[in-house]
Amino acid sequence: MTVFVLAGGLGTRIAGLWPDRPKALVPVAGRPFVDLQLGWLATHGLTDVVLCAGHGADALAAHVGDGAAHGVRVRVVVEDAPRGTAGAIAHALAATAHADGTFLAMNGDTWAEFSPADLLSLHVDHAAIATIACYPVEDAAERGTVEFDAEGRLRAFREKAAAGPGWVSGGVYALEPRAFADVPADRATSLERDLFPRLLDRGEAIAAWRGGGGFWDMGTPEGLARAERALAGRGTP
Repeated sequence: MTVFVLAGGLGTRIAGLWPDRPKALVPVAGRPFVDLQLGWLATHGLTDVVLCAGHGADALAAHVGDGAAHGVRVRVVVEDAPRGTAGAIAHALAATAHADGTFLAMNGDTWAEFSPADLLSLHVDHAAIATIACYPVEDAAERGTVEFDAEGRLRAFREKAAAGPGWVSGGVYALEPRAFADVPADRATSLERDLFPRLLDRGEAIAAWRGGGGFWDMGTPEGLARAERALAGRGTP
């Protein structure tokens, strides 16, 4: 199964700490973050990886190479302009001539613990067009939250929640290629602000996986520090 890693963002929130490198190469627990992600994927048998690159793509490609050092096969697809998360995946699907099979996608600046087998099982059980790994946070004020029913079917996204606890996307997804059939090529399109709400409006099934585990967003200096502390003691690959 192919995993698309969204590694093309500008990293503006942590650019002050690491102005000379893309987010995927920012060190966490002493290693470039992309190395941790690729090692984790390899241990779970997910060895076909596409890096959706943009800012800093040359440095990222040079560092990762063909992925063999991490036990995976890596292809790098570089977007010609910022396309957003949904647009980057749509572009990479076309560039790699991906077939109609289910695939995984994950953010290149978050560490979200999940079981690929359990995520995919829920995806199949719901005959979903997309399944999102969701995690509880103590304060959802800075994030969009997700709402789901007792069976784990997603009902709504809330762009900015009031302060307090809530469930948020961990940036890990099981996806069907047909979800991206209408993603425009002439403007940036977000998964959670644009594509997923549109799919819900169409009546498509989107599932919410809630399997527990940790979730760290290293996109801010504060989040990077938390991820550093958490992952340093976890024996990550």
